[in-house]
Amino acid sequence: MVIHQILMSGILCGHCAALATAQVVLWDNGEFDRRASISCERDTLVDESWAVDDAIFEEAVVISGYRWYTILWEDWAGERPVAVDVIVLTDRFEKVVELRDLQYEMKFVGDFRGFPYYRIEVHGLDITLPSGRYYLGGRPVGQGRFQAFTGLNNTLLGRTEAFWRSKWFGFPNWVSVGAVLGTRFDIAFTVFGHVVREEVEAESFTVPLGRHLSGEVSDLHESDDRYITIRNRALMAMTLPMIRMEVQGTTAVETASRITVTVETAASNLPKQPLQRLALFDYATESWVTIDERTAPPVDTVVEVIIEDAPTRFIAPGAGQLKLRLDWFDPGATTPWGVRIDHTTWTVER
Repeated sequence: MVIHQILMSGILCGHCAALATAQVVLWDNGEFDRRASISCERDTLVDESWAVDDAIFEEAVVISGYRWYTILWEDWAGERPVAVDVIVLTDRFEKVVELRDLQYEMKFVGDFRGFPYYRIEVHGLDITLPSGRYYLGGRPVGQGRFQAFTGLNNTLLGRTEAFWRSKWFGFPNWVSVGAVLGTRFDIAFTVFGHVVREEVEAESFTVPLGRHLSGEVSDLHESDDRYITIRNRALMAMTLPMIRMEVQGTTAVETASRITVTVETAASNLPKQPLQRLALFDYATESWVTIDERTAPPVDTVVEVIIEDAPTRFIAPGAGQLKLRLDWFDPGATTPWGVRIDHTTWTVER
C-alpha cells in the first residue's frame, strides 16, 4: 500500500438547561441504591462538607453536566436549597475547579429512612479536562440549620471508593468513606458532556451515481484494505460525475474549533486519471462545499483536510450529523473503470 498524506489548513472560509441532544454520558456510577449516605453540604448545620468519587476519562473531555442524589434532613421544612456547588479534583485530591452557587434542577425520587431524597442536576458547566482520573462531587447550599446527605451505592465503578472531608466532623483531610462508615461505597453520580477530540466513523453511505459492486459501511472504519468498490456508469449529464458516494456520521460535539476530514481512495490505473472531488455539506447554507480537488490516485492514497474557518457549519444543529461527498469525473476512458474507498473519517475538536 502506498500512502501519500496531504495537509491543508484553513482552506475554508449559567443558566441550568435541559440535557442537550449532543451531550453524552461521560461517566455513570449508577443509581442511588438506598444503602447509605454521607453528610455533604454548605452553609447549613454542618458547614463545608464534601463527598467526591473518581471518574476516568480515556480522552480529553468537556464536562457540561453533573447529576447526583441528595437526602434532605427534616429541618429543611420543605425549603429547597438556594444553590448547589460542584467540585473537580485531580487523582491526588488537588483542586481543579470549584464552582459555587449554581442554578440546578431537583426532582423528588423517594424516601430513605423516613427522609425525602432527590435527584439533582446541574447543566451549563464548561469544564475542560485532559484525559485521566478525577474526583467529582456536588452538594446543596442552604440557609439555616438543616442538613443534607449524598446518596451512595455499593458498586465500585472507578478505581477507588468514595472520599469525604468535613472539618465540622473532625475530618479536615480527605478520607475514604469506608474508613468512616466501615463499608466501601461509591457515590451514585453521572457526568455529562462530550470529548474534546472525537473520531467520528461512517454510519451509512449511499452511491447516487455509479454501480456499487462490493463493500459495506464497516469497511470505511479502518485503513485495512477492505474496500467499498464502485464502477462507473454512463453520464446522466455533462456537469455530473460518473461516480458519486455520500457518507454520513454523527458527532456529540456541538461547537467545533476544527474538523479534520480524512479519506483514503484509489481509482483504476487509466491513461488519464479521473478528477476526484471531496465536499462537505454546509448546514448553514444547505449546500455542498468543495474542500479538496485533485487527480485521483491510481494507488491507495490518504488525503487529510483540516477545516478551521467556521467548522461548526458542517455539523447539523441539535442532531450532530456530518456528511461528506466524493465525486469522480469522466476521464475520457473508452473502457469501464472504477474506484475503491478504504477509509473515511472525521476528527472533530471542540
